Amino acid sequence: MPKCMIEIDGVTLLSRLIHALQPLVPRIHVVVGYREELIIDHCSRHHRDVVLVRNPEYRTTNTAHSIRMGSVGMQRRVLYLDGDLIIEPASLRAFVEAAATVPLLVGVTRAKSTQAVFVSTGVDGDDVVDRVSAFHRDPVTPWEWANIFAGPPDLLVPGTRYVYECIEPLLPAAARALELFEVDTPEDLALAQAGITGFARAE
Repeated sequence: MPKCMIEIDGVTLLSRLIHALQPLVPRIHVVVGYREELIIDHCSRHHRDVVLVRNPEYRTTNTAHSIRMGSVGMQRRVLYLDGDLIIEPASLRAFVEAAATVPLLVGVTRAKSTQAVFVSTGVDGDDVVDRVSAFHRDPVTPWEWANIFAGPPDLLVPGTRYVYECIEPLLPAAARALELFEVDTPEDLALAQAGITGFARAE
């Protein structure tokens, strides 16, 4: 199934994201491709106010192409994020507020996912990150790319590049840390299930 349809405590990852986003943004676009019928049905029953955007080329493209399709026609800054994230709502709110002050804001989080893309950060502190200067698989660093950023609607390009590869030419860029989990693997899911106990629930 699409990762956004995974449930934790009876709530899908997609619903968690929509609930957290609704107080913060005027409109939510959900891009569908693989097993789109599951997501369309879920949104028709639970989230009728979101805009569904189809990517019929999902087999030959990737996430960057999909979320670019979600931003087509938008005129102002866009908040881009993957559908397999679990974000602590207060952390997301702080990110959105900070994004209003800079042209591009890149999200980072403590390195913990099994398929992390690590980042070089502008501040060598335990808890403070104010910019990202590079993405890389090696060397390992304390922070990883969080698969969320805010920027112009025309930033991403069509094709098969990763999202962070589209952002790379604009580095260094402002960054902000978020409390989140990305669910790419069963190990990530187990970590998220154990770690979100302290997260406030936005509903």
